[in-house]
Amino acid sequence: MTQVSDTDPAGRWSPTMLLIVAGALGLLARAWTIFHTTRQGYAVDDLFDALAWNLASLGAFTMDGMTPSAHVGPLYPTVLAAFYGVVGHRPEWVPFLHAACDVGASVCIFYVGRRLFGSWIGAIAAAAMFLYPTYWTYDPRIRSESVLTLLMSAWLWATVVCLSSTRVFCFVGAGLLAGLVILCKPVTILLAVVLVGLVFLGTDSFRVRMARASVYLLACLLLVLPWTIRNYQVFDRVIPVSAGVGAGLWMGSDPLSRGSWPMPLTMEFQIWESAGITPLPYAHAMYDVSTDRLLRAKGWARITEAPARYLWLTLTRAYDFWIGNSYYLVNSDQGFLEGLAVDAADRGWLIATYSVAKRLVLIPGLIGLSLWSAWSHQSRWRELLPLYVFPIGLMFGYIPFTVEAGRYALPVLPCLIVLSVAALAQAGLPRVSLRRLQPLHTRP
Repeated sequence: MTQVSDTDPAGRWSPTMLLIVAGALGLLARAWTIFHTTRQGYAVDDLFDALAWNLASLGAFTMDGMTPSAHVGPLYPTVLAAFYGVVGHRPEWVPFLHAACDVGASVCIFYVGRRLFGSWIGAIAAAAMFLYPTYWTYDPRIRSESVLTLLMSAWLWATVVCLSSTRVFCFVGAGLLAGLVILCKPVTILLAVVLVGLVFLGTDSFRVRMARASVYLLACLLLVLPWTIRNYQVFDRVIPVSAGVGAGLWMGSDPLSRGSWPMPLTMEFQIWESAGITPLPYAHAMYDVSTDRLLRAKGWARITEAPARYLWLTLTRAYDFWIGNSYYLVNSDQGFLEGLAVDAADRGWLIATYSVAKRLVLIPGLIGLSLWSAWSHQSRWRELLPLYVFPIGLMFGYIPFTVEAGRYALPVLPCLIVLSVAALAQAGLPRVSLRRLQPLHTRP
């Protein structure tokens, strides 16, 4: 294996210089997007905003100021509440918080790439991530993806370090980050459990590996269990983090929508109407604990009636997780070609074609390069395993329930970027500043 040197032959570029240039361009793009995007009152945005402001002003996790809530994981509303505690109730300032999270996530990815492949690979991967348009176009929304991407990037970095370290505090840190990620997105529970198995891939004695795995799990549970206990005391039910399993099972077993977002509003209404819970008293009533319990029973009954159909729907959502459904690709449910024509009429053929090409070429290209990279570096499979496990683990956490293309994959897209850059560098691309190679020494 080789590592790219920190300067090019002419001495004009370095990883630090690349990061500075990419950082400046990325911040300018985010500033332009923030100041030119009109805030829209999406239901999910309003949900997070209400939970955060009530937590900041009342000290209670509630939507209406009285009724306890378990609609979402508590971490993102808590981060927003801390932000509101400093700046006041200013939702229009939240995009700046998200931009700061993007910076932090890029820094973590730089350290991941540097540790595994060298400074140049880390710098190029971090720059590519920070300049990837989807990240900054989501910043104006009050959604948890920016915070989740930061936490998962830090968790990835900690996991990579753990595989080459014997220090106990590394496993404590990884466990704490796992707990924070679970409190942000409960679907990551599966990934957290799988990562415990990576501890046992070491060459130390079984007793030592068991001790490290126990430290990791205890650190994780130290953060998650208090919230689980709170939910049990409030709702008299075991809810590890948040409600939503029932809604996910009902949507995930629906053959019409396939549980794949985005979708037309009429189709979304039909999902809840067929469950017999309409009219909904408010936008997120399907995540009420009592309603979610009803949907869980109905969803499981529909799954057991046709398990093969549910398995097929789950497999199709694996494709949608990365690429997306036709409604996502062309913003229409009228078919691909007709939707593309409508989109071109609205935005012009140049933008419409670019949008479809980006979605149909870029992500498949990253997946293909990642597979090539995994094959090329198969002798280092143990060291690079976190880059494979994180995307697969998050995907399998989502697809039994529901997915939304373009958003749910964002927290693990950096894994594909790092692998893709490593593959291109090994092939001699890009040529600029990637000419001198030297052996890569394993870090302690």
